[in-house]
Amino acid sequence: MKGKIIKYFSFRGFGFINPENSKEEIFFHVSNFPELIPPEIGNEVEFEINETPKGKEATKIQLQSESPASEPTESESPEASTLELGELKGVGKATEEKLRAAGFDTIESLVSVDAETISEKTGISSKVTAKLIASAKELLE
Repeated sequence: MKGKIIKYFSFRGFGFINPENSKEEIFFHVSNFPELIPPEIGNEVEFEINETPKGKEATKIQLQSESPASEPTESESPEASTLELGELKGVGKATEEKLRAAGFDTIESLVSVDAETISEKTGISSKVTAKLIASAKELLE
């Protein structure tokens, strides 16, 4: 299967590939990428998909082009506001949807308010939102 790397978090060692003719995002770990070449957003790749207990994972990744596309890319810096909410411990799709619906689109937006405020706006318990804030702060350190 062919696709393009659309997200890569070097500080975490994983990213996501968008397969050709699909809107799906397939998880990949850097250990499935050729050893001497670091993944870069925009790399065109060929890969196989394996089903894992956590979902689909790209394996046997082979680089198809040497240079990444010249379209805008997401930063790899943990300080950047492009860290995904789904990167937080305990955040699944439903929690992420509730957070986004309430206007919390970035990890930084979570740490800028208290747990009670997030709880009131999302309907998520304040105990859980306190844990999300702590996880977000840890990621930003």
